[in-house]
Amino acid sequence: MEEGLSLDVKPDRSGPKNLAILLFFGSLLVLWMGYADLQAHRFGLNDEQVETLLATPNAQGGEPTTVEDFRMFEDEARSENAFLLRAVSLLTSGGLLLVGCVLLYRLKRLGAYLSSAGALIGLFGGVGASIMIRSSARSHLEETLLPTYEAWVYICGSMMGLCLAIAALPLLNLRASMALQPVKLVVNDESE
Repeated sequence: MEEGLSLDVKPDRSGPKNLAILLFFGSLLVLWMGYADLQAHRFGLNDEQVETLLATPNAQGGEPTTVEDFRMFEDEARSENAFLLRAVSLLTSGGLLLVGCVLLYRLKRLGAYLSSAGALIGLFGGVGASIMIRSSARSHLEETLLPTYEAWVYICGSMMGLCLAIAALPLLNLRASMALQPVKLVVNDESE
């Protein structure tokens, strides 16, 4: 029997920093998607952009989607504020992820909490708004363009779910969690 066998768990300082770098790139992507949705809510696409967008799906056969159908879809999604809801959710999420990843890189526990909160906001708000946009697309667009808006629900959900998993990992992993806590040395000085 071996005496003195100890399983010292040491803090992992590089793991949270690597996750912070991944969250940085994820936050930039989420901010970009939120900005695009804000532009879709404010301005939408002009007729030339809509015709370019519809050229490939309409070439696949079936009932073609007209510019007027696309305009009705955009108007309904705007009237329900679906683009605005997704934009606000993703911009808030991206901002929290960005601030959180900077704090996480500095090994602050608050960074993991902020990043996790941002990812949750993006997950629920982004997926909910994407479902609203998808329902508008189902009522106005033809079958060839529907898979695009179906896919955005899954893309938004998987992206924000991945951000949540990465953000929560330093809180769940023992070695990473130890790196986020300052090590406190307690000295009991009871001399006789």
